[in-house]
Amino acid sequence: MEKPLPYLEQQHCIFHGVALIASIDPQELTPELQQIENNMAMALCLNLWMFNRGLK
Repeated sequence: MEKPLPYLEQQHCIFHGVALIASIDPQELTPELQQIENNMAMALCLNLWMFNRGLK
């Protein structure tokens, strides 16, 4: 198994992915891309919540 990315790199990757998808015209987003964007945004929020609670 690969070594997991450090926390800040994880956050950067998630944020970059959300920003890329968010830059697409909403009318052109497929349901799959909308779900990916929602999941990535949720992952970002959960990671921040865990970090603030001292779990990371």
